[in-house]
Amino acid sequence: MLTRVAAAAALSLVPVAVTAVPAQAAYSCSVTTPSKVSVTSPYRALTATYSAGCLRYAESAAWSVIHPTQGSFDFIYYDGSSSTQTMDWYDWNPIGTYTVRPEGAYDYNYNDMTQNTRKMTVKIGARQSISTSRSGRYVTVKGTSTRYSRTSYPSGFRAWPGTKVALRQKTCSSCSWTWVKSGTTDRYGRVTLKAYASTTRYWQLATVDTSTTWGRASTSARR
Repeated sequence: MLTRVAAAAALSLVPVAVTAVPAQAAYSCSVTTPSKVSVTSPYRALTATYSAGCLRYAESAAWSVIHPTQGSFDFIYYDGSSSTQTMDWYDWNPIGTYTVRPEGAYDYNYNDMTQNTRKMTVKIGARQSISTSRSGRYVTVKGTSTRYSRTSYPSGFRAWPGTKVALRQKTCSSCSWTWVKSGTTDRYGRVTLKAYASTTRYWQLATVDTSTTWGRASTSARR
């Protein structure tokens, strides 16, 4: 009996290794906003969508919508009441690339949550029309380029003069577009381009993106 007691006492003096419990990693709460915004009307609604991490764990989360030179223009706030938020966007908001910047997020135990950062580029929207005609082995393609005007009254689409327009063609509906030639619109936004085509093709006119305006492709025309 004394031998057992002595053995137990000896064991009690041996240090026992304690396994550390790892700290729980911070939950994540993210928001998705449009990466490209085309201004085509005095007002439009933009949708911000919260991630599953927000819906499952977040008590609250916030992001600011920041213009690079003009400062804050909107605020996104998650309070658990909805999976999305609508941002009111007006055509007088400045164009440019906005940063959706995290301002803090907390889980149901008030621990910090990680957040994401988004970029949202806002430019003026454009339109492109197309019409075609054939004479023998040549196809004439005409179009009018317009873009949204925020300064005219009433606001709306106006001629886009002096812009470059590319003529594209493809031989089948599932084929890729290939460049044919380019032209520049006149003061009324009109352009006319002529191309050789001995067989029927699909045709398209397209403007390119500029620093202020999103380019736009027309519908396809078969001729």
